[in-house]
Amino acid sequence: MRHSGFWRKNRDRLMLSGLLIAFVSGIFGIGSLFSLGNLKPRTVILPSEQFNSRLAPPPSSTIQIESATKIPNDFAIFDFEVVDRNTIILNQPEFSYSGLKLSLLHLDDKEVKNIAANTDYGITISPDHKKIIYSQYRSGQTQKTTYEYMIQSGERRKLPNDNSYYRVFTGNESYIGQDDLLFKQVDLSQGTSQVIYTYDELMGMFTGTRQGKGSNDTFIVMDVLQVSEDLKQIYMLVMLKDNYAIYRVSLEDEHEVKAYAAMEDIQQYKLLKNGDMLIQGTMNKVQGLYRYHASEEQYDLVLQGFIWNFELDADESRIAYFYPMDIQNQKNELHVAYLNDSKISSDTVIYRNIDNFISLKWNDDELFAVSSSVDKSEMYRFSFRAW
Repeated sequence: MRHSGFWRKNRDRLMLSGLLIAFVSGIFGIGSLFSLGNLKPRTVILPSEQFNSRLAPPPSSTIQIESATKIPNDFAIFDFEVVDRNTIILNQPEFSYSGLKLSLLHLDDKEVKNIAANTDYGITISPDHKKIIYSQYRSGQTQKTTYEYMIQSGERRKLPNDNSYYRVFTGNESYIGQDDLLFKQVDLSQGTSQVIYTYDELMGMFTGTRQGKGSNDTFIVMDVLQVSEDLKQIYMLVMLKDNYAIYRVSLEDEHEVKAYAAMEDIQQYKLLKNGDMLIQGTMNKVQGLYRYHASEEQYDLVLQGFIWNFELDADESRIAYFYPMDIQNQKNELHVAYLNDSKISSDTVIYRNIDNFISLKWNDDELFAVSSSVDKSEMYRFSFRAW
């Protein structure tokens, strides 16, 4: 009776004590299993080479468009550059179609501001998108006048002794100017210029003879100069007798000229940050987009077929290009894809039936495209989801 009374009186305490003993024993039992199996906890540091400096999508990622805007205009557009997502610098015809004028277009309200009339074709914009260089023909004057124009303020400054047809910036305060006589480098901050080569000197290096500008089967394609990432070389396209070649010209003291890449035909090329190139052209009678590996002097076919134009974004990870649906009727489809070395993935058609395509430009995560006829044009702006 005494034992039975003790149990009834202390039952709750005894059950609680038993549960606590079982719980603690379980914890130590699991720890013993880890000890017996030599499973000691440790920290593993993965090598940094496995990671890029920024997040990137897997190869199977799809192109995602956040918005698409189509802006119709009642004037033609011959060329354009993007200042920001709402501001475009463009070439359009004079009202009498007697020449070209340089204008600024605000996409949000479609306001057009004329910068200058009777100008050359093409737009030379600084890397920071703050200024442009243009030339203007004045009535009664035999030579044109060249100006530096500040986009934000509208201020302009006359630049003496520059009769260049085409220009490319080599930094925010300097540019290379070229005409049919010479190539020179202009320093805007110092107001000085230096002749790099005359046209005849370059032709002699390209052909081995001093054929000069009168040659019918060899000439420099004037409007496709490109500048290296370190601003120390320029690249120019030359049509030779039997093929096309890209030459590299040093901007340093000795101005070395070196053959860089050659193909049966070259319509467009893009210098990459690492010194390689993307070239749209023909090799061994196969037309397409090629990657030229400069260190190995090797060509890889990236995309076979005839494409009108291509453009890379700033990271060189996305490519946009036009592909003809109907050449006779000038119908095109616009593609965007990821570029990984010599391969593209997630090739996506983002727009079809674009008539009379003119050009493509990237600006951050947005792609701009223009189509134009004689008296009207359309500006397309596609915004993509950043990865």
